[in-house]
Amino acid sequence: MRVLIAASLMAAVALPLAAHARPSAAPALALTSAPAETPKVHRIEKLAENAYCIFGQGGNIGLIVTAKHAVLIDDQFERLVPGLVEAVRSVTDKPIKYLVNTHGHGDHVGGNVVLEKQVSAIIAHANVRRRMVTEQAKLEPAKRGGLPELALGSEDATERARLNIHLDGTEIHLLHMGPGHTNGDVIVGIPSALVMHMGDLFFLGMLPYVDVEGGGSFEGLVAQIASVAAWIPDGARIIPGHGPVCGKKDLLRYRDFLQAVQAHVKANAGKDAPALAASFDTAAWPEWKPRPDFVTWETLFSAALGKGPGRVTRP
Repeated sequence: MRVLIAASLMAAVALPLAAHARPSAAPALALTSAPAETPKVHRIEKLAENAYCIFGQGGNIGLIVTAKHAVLIDDQFERLVPGLVEAVRSVTDKPIKYLVNTHGHGDHVGGNVVLEKQVSAIIAHANVRRRMVTEQAKLEPAKRGGLPELALGSEDATERARLNIHLDGTEIHLLHMGPGHTNGDVIVGIPSALVMHMGDLFFLGMLPYVDVEGGGSFEGLVAQIASVAAWIPDGARIIPGHGPVCGKKDLLRYRDFLQAVQAHVKANAGKDAPALAASFDTAAWPEWKPRPDFVTWETLFSAALGKGPGRVTRP
């Protein structure tokens, strides 16, 4: 029987980053249900002896391999699960014990509905579970599933929460620091490997998305990135939610970018998002590019003003 565990801790220090393992191990992932033609979209990058990043379509995926098990961080879309499983199996044949969701957007949790049958538990922040329950209530019963069973924190997103997983001698730390990209973001770290998955708190290569309607906060995002940048060790490898694997130097640059956006808003009180976007020195930050179908400079500044939705919406 799967159990829902809620935990909330106000203290969060050092490299974030581990839940109480259930005694039974998950069965190995099977490929027998894979379609005849599995989409070949995944690419693997090894970050440490026991940590990998899997790129595909949607948010970046983390893979941790312990002595007896594996742990997945996010899973992209349902249709891509066979290809994801194939990518995992190219690295290890160990059973996947836990699936961790960094937040609740579909390009990070879409595969939950398939993988829930093949892992011991899905772990996420309490607000991710709440969001998924609400969204799935609109679906036909046959299409529902993949809800997190282990939930850290509370629905009060301002409460910090931390969960430490001790699995086969490997520590995995989960940390919720407050509203940022959404109201349910979790940073996942593996201290022994100096690897951290930051989910969509960190965008590299495109402008960051603050899901205001999903409880996100630009001010909270700035504060969290500044906090992590202050204590992350030199040499750490960072998996952003979107973009290439990077390091502390890139995180510091991201912090400076967010603070520049924040300072521009404060220095131009009374201006609306279009005016702020038009007067901001975008050329100074070439690493962050707008996408007309997703996040533009104008929608980023609307989020920085505390207005939504933080991305381009379609009629």
